[in-house]
Amino acid sequence: MTYCGSGPQVRPTVVEIVCGTSEITVESLTWSAWDKQVATAVGTAVVDMCTYEDCHNGSYSSVPIVVIASKVVRCARDTQAYSRLQYVFVGGSPFPQVPPDVKFSDHLTGAPRPRPPADQTVSLTC
Repeated sequence: MTYCGSGPQVRPTVVEIVCGTSEITVESLTWSAWDKQVATAVGTAVVDMCTYEDCHNGSYSSVPIVVIASKVVRCARDTQAYSRLQYVFVGGSPFPQVPPDVKFSDHLTGAPRPRPPADQTVSLTC
């Protein structure tokens, strides 16, 4: 798996969901079915509760999460990698006040700032 500019990793224990930010970072991942068409992992998501608010200093919370890697693709040098990463917060979103179809304003996120994926799915690269 390659993501956020990292080199290829086998069974990564830490994954940034939104590259270059601390908005959602998944830690302590324990994988099952690695090397299969679909691999799953359980871990802890450290989320910045200020992601959807303008509180400036960050307020972090840890919540259980399930991560699913899928869609195996062929990469350079005859290797393979997962190209899709999906995540589900166990027990519901840590952002209960935010509707799933939220429209971000540049006021809170800033035009160049990466935004959390609306459908909880991230594309991975080789």
